[in-house]
Amino acid sequence: MIQYEECWMESNSSRPQGWPDPVPYTRHPELRNILCYKPLADLLASLIEEPAGLHLNLTGWVSTERDWHQDSYLNPPWVGDSYAAVWIAFADIHPDSGPFQYVPGSHRWPQVTRQKIMNALEPDQRDHRWPKFSEIILSPLFEAEIEKRQVSIVSHLPSRGDLLVWNGRLLHRGSRAKVPGMERRSLIAHYSGINHRHEMPAAVQHDDGGFYFPLETDLNLYYGEGSPN
Repeated sequence: MIQYEECWMESNSSRPQGWPDPVPYTRHPELRNILCYKPLADLLASLIEEPAGLHLNLTGWVSTERDWHQDSYLNPPWVGDSYAAVWIAFADIHPDSGPFQYVPGSHRWPQVTRQKIMNALEPDQRDHRWPKFSEIILSPLFEAEIEKRQVSIVSHLPSRGDLLVWNGRLLHRGSRAKVPGMERRSLIAHYSGINHRHEMPAAVQHDDGGFYFPLETDLNLYYGEGSPN
């Protein structure tokens, strides 16, 4: 069994109107129908130059409020740039709801690596909670880099049905909502090249569309005792 790091509990389980675990697509074919949709799968494959496998799914309808970060340093080093993420709007997004924000061109900045972050953390911070601890170091560094480079921050304010794809090196965040608890209805998914995740079970193709990794996680961490909905 591959268990997701418990850091995802903080960004997913506290957000209403979604499933608290990070792999609900393994249980709900409706999610696979959306996230493995063939035109989307073809687009992702063209971007990372191999079929992309779904392995993370965030479903809450309010902002994650996770500060500036890149996705690449959260992955094992062998994944490299064979990675992409997708943000799908289920409704028109209001600017007061804590929209997704990103810094254009930041995917070309010097890369933050997992090893460097681990070396910067205290020994007792290098467990499953390390991504959360890393924000304490990285957030002010990223803020300083944004100021130093005098670059723009873009708030993504899509209409219902719009889709955003970003590179694993792109600096982004879920901004803090100006109206606490205001809904930001969306679906977030992360993908890796199916030939670059040898620590995961073999990817499975959904119908004639894209691929997903049939991951397992300890659902008791998210739901307590009992079966999930």
